[in-house]
Amino acid sequence: ALAMDPQQRILLQLTFQALDSAGYLRRHSRENGDKVGCFIGASFIEYTDNTGAYPPTAYTATGTIRAFLCGRISHYYGWTGPAEVIDTACSSSLVAINRACQSIWSGECPMAVAGGVNIISGVHNYLNLGKAGFLSPTGQCKPFDQSADGYCRADGAGVVVLKPLKQALADGDQVFGVIPGVSTNQGGLSASLTITHPPAQVDLYKSILKSARMSPEHVSYIEAHGTG
Repeated sequence: ALAMDPQQRILLQLTFQALDSAGYLRRHSRENGDKVGCFIGASFIEYTDNTGAYPPTAYTATGTIRAFLCGRISHYYGWTGPAEVIDTACSSSLVAINRACQSIWSGECPMAVAGGVNIISGVHNYLNLGKAGFLSPTGQCKPFDQSADGYCRADGAGVVVLKPLKQALADGDQVFGVIPGVSTNQGGLSASLTITHPPAQVDLYKSILKSARMSPEHVSYIEAHGTG
């Protein structure tokens, strides 16, 4: 356990809770090799700051390589669907959900676990991000204020269980929400590598509304993203 990134442990715990809440565990048997997908968004593996201070062990590689954030979960449950770790920086967990939805819709897997994790367990990323001007020197994240001067880092993790609504209802699963449409793109025409490109974001919103067969008037709540 000392050689394992805490992000792996936290994802194992959250995945169990999500599967239990969804009703999956009551009919799960590892020997069945369910074709369940696992998609996790994660950018940093900061725990290597800690493991690097000690001699190598037989468990350090599997404990810190990012692929095992998904691989360990899929192995524990005996899943045979796709297992992918997604890194698109701030949007990693959302793109992981996008990949999970696409995988389900394409028939690659009938069900998927998707989410993201970010646990601060090292100092070097703080130093690098600070030098690059990402972090707020005042310790406040104010993305929609004229005085915005950067963002503040924090720990966080979340996991959801996804499957077609019709199948979830037939299986008697607990349904918390429905995803009517997903889409993703890249702001490759932005003025610099680290800032957004508004036209690309507008195109993305239009694409999502089209895939969901919705008009802007149908949107009643927006969970906004702003990194300060």
